[in-house]
Amino acid sequence: MQIVPLHMGRVFSLFLIVMIASGLQAQTDKRFPEPLSARTSNYDIDLRLDIEEKKVYASQTMTFRNPSSDTIWTMPFHMYYNAFKNNRSDFFLESSRVPRDISEEDKKNGTWAWIKVTEVKDSLGNDLLPESAFVQPDDDNKDDHTVWEVRLKEPVLPYATYTLDMKWESQIPRLMIRTGYSKDFFFMVQWYPKLGVYEPAGSRFAKEGAWNCHQYHGATEYFGEFGVYEVSIEAPKEFVVGASGFLLEKEEKGENAIHTYLAEDVIDFAWTACPRFEEIVEEWNGMELKLLIMPEHTCNKERFLASAKNSFTYFEENLGKYPYPTFTIVSPPYYGLRAGAMEYPTLITSPTLCDLPEGIRTTETLTIHELTHQYFMQMLATNEQEEPWMDEGFTSYYEGKILDKYNDGVVSFPGLGLQIGGAEFRRGRFFNAENIQVNPMSDFGWHFKHGSYSQIVYGKGAVTLHTLEGLVGEDVMKKIMRTYFERWKFKHPCRNDFLTIVEEITLEENGTVSSEMVMSFLDQAITGTEVCDYKVGSIQITPVEKPLGFFEDTENPEVLKEGDGTGLFKSKVTLFRMGGIMVSQDVDITFDNGETIRETWDGKARSHDFTYVRPEKVIAAVIDPEGKITMDKNLLNNGIVEEQENTGIMRYAAAFFTQMQRIMTNMSFLI
Repeated sequence: MQIVPLHMGRVFSLFLIVMIASGLQAQTDKRFPEPLSARTSNYDIDLRLDIEEKKVYASQTMTFRNPSSDTIWTMPFHMYYNAFKNNRSDFFLESSRVPRDISEEDKKNGTWAWIKVTEVKDSLGNDLLPESAFVQPDDDNKDDHTVWEVRLKEPVLPYATYTLDMKWESQIPRLMIRTGYSKDFFFMVQWYPKLGVYEPAGSRFAKEGAWNCHQYHGATEYFGEFGVYEVSIEAPKEFVVGASGFLLEKEEKGENAIHTYLAEDVIDFAWTACPRFEEIVEEWNGMELKLLIMPEHTCNKERFLASAKNSFTYFEENLGKYPYPTFTIVSPPYYGLRAGAMEYPTLITSPTLCDLPEGIRTTETLTIHELTHQYFMQMLATNEQEEPWMDEGFTSYYEGKILDKYNDGVVSFPGLGLQIGGAEFRRGRFFNAENIQVNPMSDFGWHFKHGSYSQIVYGKGAVTLHTLEGLVGEDVMKKIMRTYFERWKFKHPCRNDFLTIVEEITLEENGTVSSEMVMSFLDQAITGTEVCDYKVGSIQITPVEKPLGFFEDTENPEVLKEGDGTGLFKSKVTLFRMGGIMVSQDVDITFDNGETIRETWDGKARSHDFTYVRPEKVIAAVIDPEGKITMDKNLLNNGIVEEQENTGIMRYAAAFFTQMQRIMTNMSFLI
C-alpha cells in the first residue's frame, strides 16, 4: 500500500468534518429511536415574533393520521387567543368580568388579543378558508370564537394521513391566564391553531367516533393529541429563547436569530423569550436540565434543580423513567408572575422569591407540582377539561408524597415544632372549600359554576387517593399506580380505565370483600357529593349485677348481700356515621388493664355499637387509629376517653391524647 502524506490544510478540513458530524450525531441521539405514541397530530411551524407590535406571524403545516375506521369531513381547531377577543367569550362571561389585566386604555383602543387564519389549503391545493367557520360545541354563544372548524372538500379516509397548510397571525395578550407578554418577557402558550382530539368509538367515553374539541372555559385547562412538533422561532437575537423539546439549530438572520426546536411524542408546545434570562444547564441522569431564570432569582437555583432531581428520582422508582432528553424550568420575572405556576410538555413555570425562609417550601412545592404533571398531563394525557381531577388530583397526591420524603412537608420549622405535611396541606385545601358538596369530582371543569373548583379537583382528588392508599396498603397502592401508568401512558385514559386497574389489583392482592369495599368507596368519592365523617358517640360503663329475684321457684329469691357482686362491667361503645359516604372502619378499643383490641365495622349503618362484659372497663375508643381515611372531615370526633378516678390508667389516656395532639398539629394551619 502506498502511503500518501496529508497536507495540514486537508487534516484541518477532515477534523472539521468529523466535529460537525459528531455535533449532528449528538442532536440525532436526542431523537427517539422508536415512537412512544401514535403521533396522530404533527406540526411544522415557522413563526416570527414582532416585539414592537406584540404579534406573531406564522405558517403551519399540520399532518393528521386518522386513528379510526371512520370517514372524517371536518377538522376543528382550538383558537385559544380568541378567548381574549371580546368581552362576550365564554371565558370572560364565566368569570363574570373582563380581567383587570386588560387596561381601560386597551379597551378604549380596541387592543384585544386574537388569532386569525388567513389561508388554509389541503394537499391538493383546495382553498378551505371560505367555508370554514367558528362553531360552539358546548353552548349557543355565537360570540365565542375559540373553536374554528375547517370543512374539508376531500375527506380523511380510515387510517389515512391528511395534511393542511395554514398561514395565520395573532395579537398577543398582555400577560394573563398563563400566556402573553409583560414588558420584555414573552410566555407563549395556547398560541397556535391546535387540532382537537379525534376519539374513535370505545376510547374513553366515546360510543361512536367524534371530535373532542371544547370551547375555552375559564375553569379548565387542556386536552391534546400526541405528535411531533418542529417549530422555528424567529426573535431578536438578544433574546434568550426556551421551548418544549430540544434545540435542533440556531442561525442568525440580520438582527434576529432563528431557533428551531424539536419535540417528539408530546401533546402541546410552549415557548418563551426574554433578553434578561440567565440560562443554567446541567447534564443529569441522561437528560439536560435547563433553568431559565432572572438574575434576581439565581439565589434559589439549587432549590429548583434539587426539586427536579428529587422528583425524577421518585418517579423512576415508583412509576417509570422520564423518557424525554430535556426538561426546562422557567422562573419568570416579578412582572411576569402571571405566567403562573403552570405545566407544558418538558417545560414548566415556577415563580420564586429569594426572601422566603427555607422552611417555607414554596419554590419546592411549585416545582414538584408542575413537574409531576409531566406524568399525568403529558404522558398519560387525561382530558383536563372533562376530568380535571385525573390530572390535578393525581398530581397533588404525588406532590405531597415527594415533599414529605425530601423536604419534610410544605412547611417545616423543627425548632418551633411546626410541620405541615403534603397530605395535610391538600386535606386542608379540600375542607377549606366554601361548599365541598357543590359538585361531584367527576364533573366537567366548566360545570363548577358556584366555586370550590380547585378545592375539589385538587384537594378532594388528592385526599381520595390518600384514602385509597390507606384502604389497600402502601405496597398495593404502588402496584396500582405503576400498572396504571405503564398500561395507559400515551393513550388518554379515563376514570373507568383507572378503576378497572384498581379492581383488578385489589381483588388479586386483598380479596373479594376488600375489593368490593374499595370500589364502593371510590364510586361514592368520585361521582357523589356526600361527606365522609365518622364519630365515636359515647362510652357507657355499668356494673353487671348478680342475678336477683326468683329463678327456680317463688319462695327462695336471690338477694344481694353485702360485698356480693359479679366483678364484671358492661362497656358499650357507640359509633355514628355522620356523613353520607360509607366506608369500612377499624376501631381500637382500649381497656383499663392496658389491653387494646382491634374491631372492624363495615361503616354502613348510621350507628353501631361494640359491647363487652368483662372485669376490665373500656377507657378509650378510636375510629381509624392509623389515619387511613384522610377523607374523614372531622378527625377530632374520631376518638373519646372515659374519665377515670384511678390515676394508674392515665397512661392509656395519655397515649390517646398524644395521637389527638398529632392530629391537631397537622390541622393547625386551618385555624
